[in-house]
Amino acid sequence: MTSSSLADVVWNLVLDDTTMNSAAEVRHLSKRYGDHVAVDDLSFSIPLGGVVGLIGPNGAGKTTTLKMLLGLVKPTGGEIQLLDAQVGASGWGTVLKRVGSMIEEPPIYDRLTARQNLQYQSLAVVGRVDDQQIDEILKLVDLADRADDRPRAYSLGMKQRLGIGISLIGNPELVLLDEPANGLDPMGIIDIRKLLRRLPENGTTVLVSSHQLAEVQQACDRLIILANGRLVTQGTVDEILGSNTSHVFRVSLAEAEVSRAHELFTSLGHRVEVAGPSSLMISPPADTGGDLINRFLVETGIYASEITKPTVSLEDAFLDLVSAQPVAHDVSTSQPLNQTNLQGT
Repeated sequence: MTSSSLADVVWNLVLDDTTMNSAAEVRHLSKRYGDHVAVDDLSFSIPLGGVVGLIGPNGAGKTTTLKMLLGLVKPTGGEIQLLDAQVGASGWGTVLKRVGSMIEEPPIYDRLTARQNLQYQSLAVVGRVDDQQIDEILKLVDLADRADDRPRAYSLGMKQRLGIGISLIGNPELVLLDEPANGLDPMGIIDIRKLLRRLPENGTTVLVSSHQLAEVQQACDRLIILANGRLVTQGTVDEILGSNTSHVFRVSLAEAEVSRAHELFTSLGHRVEVAGPSSLMISPPADTGGDLINRFLVETGIYASEITKPTVSLEDAFLDLVSAQPVAHDVSTSQPLNQTNLQGT
């Protein structure tokens, strides 16, 4: 057995358990172009099902990472396990047919109609035209009524949806999409978001790169955040937002009760700030939630009209993460992964 084939066997044995529940496993991935480091010691997982967002500013290494996942760019170092095979290993071509993609621009032939574009891709991927699947895809991407029009007459959003449709030929288990909402107007962005949310209903795992944080927050279940080619953090949207949300509650109550409520929580050792004529910001111990705050008030004869815990937006969390230059970690396990240098390379 050659050293390369032995490495393949060892890699497959190590990841055998994790890949049963993963669409992809990336370990210590790097890519250098001369002195420029595009991707640096990157590790992350893509669980089966759902929509995973690969986010970061322009130049963070998102497109390069997607190209390496597809075998279009050869890594400088590291390993990639996609579905049940190591990228570039023996049998990789067969596995690649189970993966759909749209990288940088939709792969559209303007001289062909939308239906003909899908038929052409069907011939290339599965070796035959499956008209039933093509009709289903046209309906899924909301182009059934424009199926026989040429894309040159389409809006940018329609072209993006057709590109996604092309990536779905062959019923792929995993779809990689590079900035699918880039350059779209608000309605086009909403259409792409709705489409992304529909794909997992058919059993497709989606990895989508984007720098539009507000949309990613609504479209994705899990996030992988990059900066300067390195991992900043990964986890579910709730985990990432939760880990960057302070344990502070806003209590709204009658203006006449503000002073008494302030005294109450100060006496309990809570940090209290007046946030307005009829509200307080209360920072209780970690084991004290809104229900206990409400109980303290009621037992004192004070009744709050509202108790809320303000949460940060993904944009705020992202800015906090990259400016703090943290040790990258998976917030779902709280395990450190690698040191992030956000000052550039």
